[in-house]
Amino acid sequence: MNRPHWLNQSDVQTLLHRLVDKLDRADDKPLRPVKLDRKILPALFDAEFEADKEAYWSYLMQMQQWGWLAIKTDKTQPGKAQYELNPRIEIVDPAFLRQVTERPQPVKSSAQLWRDAVYSKLNVDETIREQVAGQKLEIAGKTAANIVERLNLLPNLIDEPLLLREVSARLFWGQSKVLDNRQAMIATLLNVDECPFPESPIQLQVYLSTTPFSGVLFIENLATFEKASRDTTARFDGLVLVFASGFKGTAKRLRSVSGVSVYFAAHGHLANQDCQRFCDWLIHDSEKLPVWFWGDLDYSGMQIIKSLRHSFEGLDAWQPGYQPMLNELLAGNGHEAIAANKSKQKSIDSTGAEYADNILLSALAAAGKFLDQEF
Repeated sequence: MNRPHWLNQSDVQTLLHRLVDKLDRADDKPLRPVKLDRKILPALFDAEFEADKEAYWSYLMQMQQWGWLAIKTDKTQPGKAQYELNPRIEIVDPAFLRQVTERPQPVKSSAQLWRDAVYSKLNVDETIREQVAGQKLEIAGKTAANIVERLNLLPNLIDEPLLLREVSARLFWGQSKVLDNRQAMIATLLNVDECPFPESPIQLQVYLSTTPFSGVLFIENLATFEKASRDTTARFDGLVLVFASGFKGTAKRLRSVSGVSVYFAAHGHLANQDCQRFCDWLIHDSEKLPVWFWGDLDYSGMQIIKSLRHSFEGLDAWQPGYQPMLNELLAGNGHEAIAANKSKQKSIDSTGAEYADNILLSALAAAGKFLDQEF
């Protein structure tokens, strides 16, 4: 096609370049019609003579005839020119616009390719896409789309007692290190507070007293666990005391041989039959024992209760430990969430545990404060 001289006019080039700007910003997403106004083609609206306006409009009509653009206006009104009827431009042939302006398609960075793949292929809510879009994963020989498609399989693994590198190998063609230091991304994708896949087996520190045990108490904080294991009152009689460093997700791996390592306190009772009895209960569910949890009086502690109940049926908050804390909270004591770096804790509606739901959660909501276990 022989290009007419008016295509090289600065005003027409301004229009074409601004349309290409719109294409670049749209980044392959569908581009809505562009309103033809003073920002897009100032010469049309600022022309002093009607003949000049008609000339610019004829240029647009010619580009429409060539198939570059499509011009739409409101219904014809007596006494009004077409360019006065709210004209909109649809870009029909982006490639030709880029050719005539000598502006090829921008080369996308790896970060932009990742964002595109996340927004087009990741099967999660929009808010989660926004977070994952800024956490690029790269694997040699694989496209961003390939990787994102494999991430869609992650929820299928949440209930399996897998280590982080096992998850990575399952998802990413046998490569075990792809998800190293990516626990935050995994938690975001699964919409949970913490990554449910540990880097190594969860370590349980267990204290057995000389009194035969008839129940199990999980304790959240190490200082409290140590103090309880040396308690000389009868407060903990009949209880196995367990400190688990870093509860994760549903904690199903706590009840698997490969997911947990058990260490018995040297200052406790170390009779082989009692140690074996505890391990048989933990791994093989060899007998039914009541189970409780005692930790911080905050939403994170309540979330641990909810998580542990996936593995320990009937688990509830330990009332002898929580009741004094509850009394303190109801007396107006405790701390604001922001004062203890807990402002990111999410409130939960229920844990499924009777005492935790009926008493503790309602008290937390009413008080608007938290209390640490060590108070």
